[in-house]
Amino acid sequence: MPFPACRRVRLLLAFAFAMLCAAPHAEAGGLFGTHERFSTDLAAFTKWDGVVARADRELRDGGPSCRVAGQICVAQWWRNFVADLAALPLRARIARANEVLNRVPYVSAIENWHDPDHWETPYEFIARGGQCQDYAIAKFMALAASGVPQSALRFVVVHDNATGADHAVTVAFVDDEALVLDNQAPAVMPASDLRRYVPYYSINRTGWWFHQPQTPAERLQMARAAN
Repeated sequence: MPFPACRRVRLLLAFAFAMLCAAPHAEAGGLFGTHERFSTDLAAFTKWDGVVARADRELRDGGPSCRVAGQICVAQWWRNFVADLAALPLRARIARANEVLNRVPYVSAIENWHDPDHWETPYEFIARGGQCQDYAIAKFMALAASGVPQSALRFVVVHDNATGADHAVTVAFVDDEALVLDNQAPAVMPASDLRRYVPYYSINRTGWWFHQPQTPAERLQMARAAN
C-alpha cells in the first residue's frame, strides 16, 4: 500500500477524558464536523510532551554528527528545508511540507525501534523513516519552525473508517479553513472533504481538543441544509 496507516496512535485517552470536566462546553464547528472541547492541561500527553522536548533538544544541540561519509546530514537538511518553506506563501508552504515529507520511507516503529509506541523526532524520522504519527510530527514541527503560529497548527489522532485503523495527521488552518497534511494522500485536502476520519483528539503546544462526533440528527440537519 503506497500510503500506509497506523494502528497504535491513541494515547492515554481514558485518563484524558477524566480531565474534560474542567474544560469548557463542547463547541460545534470543530475538525471533521465534530464538537470540540479545549483544555490547556497537557498532563496526560506524555508521548507528545516527550517528543516535543527531544526535538527541541536536538534542534538546540545540532543533532548527531554529520561526518559519516555517504550519509545525509540530517541537521543541515532540516535547516535547509525549513528555510525553503519559510520563503513560500502559506498555502504553497503547506503543500510543499506535505509533498517533501511524504517522500520519506514508511517504516513501522516495531521495525525501527522494537517499540510500537515510539514517537520520532523530525531528525529520527528523516534519518530512519517512520509511521503515520512521525510524518505528522515532522510536518507540524517543520511548519512551526518556518513561522506558522501554534494557533494555526494541530497534530490530530483519528480513526480512519476506510481502513479500520487509527491514524495521525497534521492540520493547518488558513483563512479559517482546516487543511489536512496526510501521509495517506499526496495532496493537501480540506478537512471538510475527509469524512472518513473521526478525530479522537488534536493537540499543539498550547493545549488539546477533545472531539465529539455529531449525532445522527445533526448530520441529517447538515445534509438537508447543504441541499
